[in-house]
Amino acid sequence: MDPELAALGEFGLINLIRQRVHQRSPGTILGIGDDAALLAVPAGGGLLVTTDMLLEGIHFQWRWGRPRDLGRKAMAVNVSDIAAMGGRPLHALLGLAIPPAGPSLADLEALLAGLEEEAATYGITLVGGDTCSSQSGLVLAVTLLGAPPPGQALRRSGARPGDGLWVTGTLGGAAAGLLALERGLRPGAPWPADIARPAWLGAAAEAAIQAAIAVHLAPAPRLAAGQALVGCATAMIDVSDGVASDAGHLCAESRVATRILAGRIPIHAGAAAMGRLTGRDPLDLALRGGEDYELLFTTPTDPRPSLAEVAPGLAVTRIGEVSAGQPVPRLAREDGREEVLAGGFDHLRVSG
Repeated sequence: MDPELAALGEFGLINLIRQRVHQRSPGTILGIGDDAALLAVPAGGGLLVTTDMLLEGIHFQWRWGRPRDLGRKAMAVNVSDIAAMGGRPLHALLGLAIPPAGPSLADLEALLAGLEEEAATYGITLVGGDTCSSQSGLVLAVTLLGAPPPGQALRRSGARPGDGLWVTGTLGGAAAGLLALERGLRPGAPWPADIARPAWLGAAAEAAIQAAIAVHLAPAPRLAAGQALVGCATAMIDVSDGVASDAGHLCAESRVATRILAGRIPIHAGAAAMGRLTGRDPLDLALRGGEDYELLFTTPTDPRPSLAEVAPGLAVTRIGEVSAGQPVPRLAREDGREEVLAGGFDHLRVSG
C-alpha cells in the first residue's frame, strides 16, 4: 500500500473525507462522525434511494486517465438514476474498499475531490459511508438519497400505446470512448506514436473520439431535463446499459411494445469514428454499448418546449413509438427488416 496512505490509516482517511465535505442539502441534521447519519425526511414523506458501484477492472483502469474523473463519475451515475425519476438529489453515502497495491494518497485525494465537485454541482451532501481494505481492486460505491417530484416520481411503468419514444443527447459515445481507451488512446493526449493512424482520420474525427472518451470517463447526468419532464413524460429510464436493454425494461414494466426506427437513432460522432477505425457497427454501439446516461422516455406530446428553457441546446430525438402488443422493443431497419431488439450490457453475461 502507498506509504502515505498507510501512515494516514483508516480513521485518518475518514477525517480527510470529513474535512472535504460541505453542507449543501437541506435536512442534514447529523452527518459524518456518528454511528449513523440523521436526516430529515423530505416534505411529502417520499424518499428516492439508489446505489451504483464502480469496480477496478470492470468499470475502470487506473491507466486510463484522471482519478478526479473517476470520483465525478461515481457520483454522476447515481445522479442519473435520480434524474430518471424526476427527482432532486440530497444526500450521499460513500463506500470505499482500497487494495494493497494502490491507489496512492495523491490519487485518492484527487478522486475524492472529483466526487465532492460533482456533489457540489448538484447540491449533494456526503453524510457518511464506510471504508475497508480490498483483496482485489478498488471498489467505489455511492448510495444517493433524493426527494421525488411533487405528486409522484416518474417510473418505468407508465408508457401507453400511442406515446412517442424519445431520447436525449446522442448514443454510443461512452462505448466508443471505452474502445478508444482500450486501444491505448488517452484523454487530452495526442495520437499515440505506436498506434497506426489511418489517412482518413482528420482533426474532426479525432476530436469526436476525444469527446467520446470524455463521455465514458465523466458522464453528465441529465438532471434538469429529468425534472423538466415531470408532467410531460409517462415513463422514463436512464440509458445505463444501452437502449436495447433499457427499452426492454420500459416495455416489460409498462406492458407495452415499442418500435424503434434505426434511422432515427442519434449516433455520437465518436461512435461513427471508432466504428470505422475498429470495424464495429456504430448503430450497435449506440443500441448496446451502454453508459451514455441519457434519458429514454415516452410521452404523448412534444417534449421539446418543456426542455428548451432548462436545457438549451440539448438534442432530443423521437426514435420510435409505443403500441399494444408483446412487451419487447423491435428495431425497424432502414432496409425494411424488423427484428426483436435484444442485447445491451449485462454484468452476469459478460465473457472474456
